[in-house]
Parts: sequence; C-alpha cells; structure tokens
Amino acid sequence: MRANRLPAIRGLRWVAEAFMIFRVAPVRQLLLNLGFLIISTIVVALPLVGFAAIWLLFPALMVGPHAVARMAAGGTTPGPELLVAGFRQQLAAQLRMGGVFLGAMVVVLAGTALADDGRFALAVIGRAPLELADLQSPELQRAMLIGAGLQTLLLGALWYAPLLVAWHGLSASKAVFFSTAASLINWRAFLVYGVAVMLLFGFVLMLALGGAMLLGGSGAVQANSALFSVIWTLLPVWFASSYLSYREVFSEDNALDTPAKSPTIPP
Repeated sequence: MRANRLPAIRGLRWVAEAFMIFRVAPVRQLLLNLGFLIISTIVVALPLVGFAAIWLLFPALMVGPHAVARMAAGGTTPGPELLVAGFRQQLAAQLRMGGVFLGAMVVVLAGTALADDGRFALAVIGRAPLELADLQSPELQRAMLIGAGLQTLLLGALWYAPLLVAWHGLSASKAVFFSTAASLINWRAFLVYGVAVMLLFGFVLMLALGGAMLLGGSGAVQANSALFSVIWTLLPVWFASSYLSYREVFSEDNALDTPAKSPTIPP
C-alpha cells in the first residue's frame, strides 16, 4: 500500500472533474444521495443514541455514496444496492472504524467544552436545546469555531479509512495510518480542494437564496429551503470529487495517471 504525493493543483481538478462524473445518470445520483441523506437523518434523530449511532455507522454509510461515484466514473449507471455497500463487506472492521470516528468526535466535543463549559457539546448530543440568544454568546461562538477546526482536522485525517477498509481489505488500524499519512503528505492539494469546495458551495448557496426569495415565504423557510437544495444538489459532486482524490492518492486501476509515489511502510 502506497500513497501518492500530488501537486496542489490536483485539488482544483478533483472538483472540476467531479462534474463529468455527475453527468452520468445525474437524476439517479441525486436520488441515491437523497436516500443517503434520509438514512443519515433518521439515524441522527434516534432518541438518546443518535449521536453515537451516526458516528459508529459513519464509515459504513460513507462507502455507499463513494461506491455510487466510483461506478459512475466508470460510465455505468449506479444502482440503489450501492448505498449499503459498506454494510455488505468488512462490516466488523467498519464498526471498529466507527469506534475510532466516535472517539474522535468525543475529543472534538471535549475541546469545545473548554470554551463554553459544555453547552455546545450538550446541544450536539441532543441533551440541551440551543436558543437564538445562545448563538450570540461569545463563548458559544468560540466553542463552535473550536469544534469546526478540530472536526475538520480529525475527519480530514480519517476520511479515506472507510474506503481503504472496504476496497483494500485493510484492518481499521492500518486504514487509519494510511489515511492519515495520505492527508499529511498531500496537505497542499487538500487545502486547495477545501477552498474550491467552499467557494462552490457559497456560490450555489447565493443562487439558491436568490431563487428562494423570489418564491416568497418567511426568511427562515427561505434559508432552510435554499440550504437543503444546495446540500442535496452538490452532494453527488462532492462525493465524486472525494472519490477522484482517493483514486489518485491510492492509484486505483482507472486513475488518470501515475504521479510520483511517496514512501510508506508496507501493509
């Protein structure tokens, strides 16, 4: 197992080329990603255990949309059975990986508690609702910034691990190692990629907000409708770009080219 060292410009290419993948059966991809959103929402909404359940199942859930993008990248229309691809193989390893993700999120919440005595953490796990006035609190805003930063770092390091378990048969520990190593050696490409994704999201969100305002309704309804439409329509593109990054970093057989490799330890 090796991870390729890629130039920074590749991060921009992943986003641009993701639209080519989305052109393969776009309606089917939108529907499948809507199914992913619905499943994730149901798991999160489970009373008392929603927070733990979503992160324990997160690795297995994430394999599905990536498998959809993988099949579309090969020019084949993806089927609904791909949504549960992460549960059909290596499930025990994926659940162990879920324990790693859950532990990472506990670390994130512990970090936020240092800023606001745990108010934000309690809200995240569903134990204490947040009011509009709470969001104006400097302590809570600081906690949210800390949470966003820590979550980005930890999820970025672990992001490829579920795919390495599902498609390469690695153990959870080895998948964590190689995913983290790949993220560290390609931080420039991932930084460019993150900026490109945020700019794309912001641009489409502005368009969606403009369309929602033309349709009328309350401000809250407009904002919620616009946000959902943007997340839903860009989700296939995001997973396609994520798959492209995985494909190039770990040299799947259908990679566009073979960049220089960086040394890693053997599996």
